[in-house]
Amino acid sequence: MPLPVRGLFHEAKSAEIAGAFAGELHEWISDGFSLVTRPQSYVVSSATAGFQRLPFEFAAFDQELTISPTQITDGTLSRSGTFADFVSSASISSQEIIVGGSELLTYNGSAFTVAGFTTTTGVNPNTFDGVTAHNDRPYFWRRGGALEFYYGGVGAVTGALTRFPLDRLGNITGQISDMRSLTVNAGHGMNDIQAIVTTTGQIALYEGLDPGDPNDWRLLTRVQTGVPLGQRAYTKVASDVWMLTRKGLVSLTETIRMGRLAMVSQVTRPIEEAIRKRVLLGGVWQLHTAADGSMVIINQVVSNTAYQFIYRTESRAWSTASFPAQHWHNRGGEVYFTDLAGAVRRLDEDGGQAEVITAVWHSSWFRLPRAAGIARLTPTILAQGALTFRVAVLTDHDETAADLAEAWQTVTIQPDNPADVGGTVALNETLGCTAIGNVFQIRMEVTATRAQLVSMTFALH
Repeated sequence: MPLPVRGLFHEAKSAEIAGAFAGELHEWISDGFSLVTRPQSYVVSSATAGFQRLPFEFAAFDQELTISPTQITDGTLSRSGTFADFVSSASISSQEIIVGGSELLTYNGSAFTVAGFTTTTGVNPNTFDGVTAHNDRPYFWRRGGALEFYYGGVGAVTGALTRFPLDRLGNITGQISDMRSLTVNAGHGMNDIQAIVTTTGQIALYEGLDPGDPNDWRLLTRVQTGVPLGQRAYTKVASDVWMLTRKGLVSLTETIRMGRLAMVSQVTRPIEEAIRKRVLLGGVWQLHTAADGSMVIINQVVSNTAYQFIYRTESRAWSTASFPAQHWHNRGGEVYFTDLAGAVRRLDEDGGQAEVITAVWHSSWFRLPRAAGIARLTPTILAQGALTFRVAVLTDHDETAADLAEAWQTVTIQPDNPADVGGTVALNETLGCTAIGNVFQIRMEVTATRAQLVSMTFALH
């Protein structure tokens, strides 16, 4: 039987889709040839006061800022204040500009300082909760505020800010959700497009280096996209920026090229329906790209429970997972997250941790034109430590609790030396079944610290 190396395809839950796709693929990832359990995670800092971490990596500095509701700290120095549930930051002039707290701060690796920005409009810079660096200038805005942004001088971490109103665009709606620089080449070198996204899904794209110079700042185009799923719904993917909307993923670079909404259709199609269903649950969404570009993570937290869609860029396959993550970040080329309890965890692709994972695979529904059913099946699974394997073969869309209870079979194996928790075990056992029907589905659960599904074969009636 073909393994679902092309990953999750939501419609395969009920439809007859190629066996290379799965109706459910939870806690598995595809390497293009087999299935392996998703990376493990382990606690690197048990401090539980933080809800977000900001890496600070400049020259010899390699630090991590921890943000809690009442303070920000680098582990040694702290600054008290009131901080929102999401803090925005931008790197400029070897400093980090931090907004979203009761004060607009800068951090240089050795001290937190209240930034000396000023405006001539009466707007208090401490009320800004969005910041980005574009062509070496800081840009600020207030989410939920007026449709305007403020920008500083080149390399500025203090000084006067100039207002740029967006209401001159006429019927633009909503408030600013985010501003992102795009790596394109349109006459001014790299990073010369500033994308301004509103909460209603409108994008205004500006070309140029200086908003104060009409000869060096012009509106390139305006596009209507789907409504972004919050202020964390953006991530850098290679030279592109992806945005997570209620309609799926949108490529901002392709939007510029096409002059209209550019869904990342070849990427997002298998999970579009699943995302739409989960949007109804609400919660907080985040879009994150791994430091090495190996995966894109869509994270959702609802009622203190986290759920992820994970796209592996090498195999181009989706799967889902349940890392207990409230916020993801990269540091030193590795992937970390702040867990639901506030501790910091790191992903371990090598599987050397003790975390036990239960991985689930539901095949698509399939037919056997020249057979009446499945008589036996043989999985080949390699695992570290103890392994528990459960499998059920369903027929003719009969998937009630009673059908499953009758169909499940369970096999458990241990290493030769039970004390060797990292010892390798192999399951290659033939299991009998009496699945007679017209259309079939295999459901499988594997529990281990790390496992690889190599193959699945069956004999027919």
